Amino acid sequence: MFQPSVVINQHRQTALIAAAQGRKLLVIKLGAGKLTVTAASLEEIRRQGYAVSDYSPKLAAISYLQHGAGVSDRARVLLEKIAANDYPASLSLQ
Repeated sequence: MFQPSVVINQHRQTALIAAAQGRKLLVIKLGAGKLTVTAASLEEIRRQGYAVSDYSPKLAAISYLQHGAGVSDRARVLLEKIAANDYPASLSLQ
């Protein structure tokens, strides 16, 4: 089963890898004024300077849900599942 992960870059910006969708990972990060979901390969995430953090994905999801800038609907659904530790079987790396 896929396990969500928190990643951080050299600028101390965090993102949450929330799910796998085919060969892409669904990443929740701040964009266009609110938290949104983007699809990126592991290589793209590394190229952006992100490395895995030991911060709890559940705590990150709870924090992101309370983000003042807002959360897109798609991001909210994924964050709520992570916050509840409800990882659907479809979130698996293939």
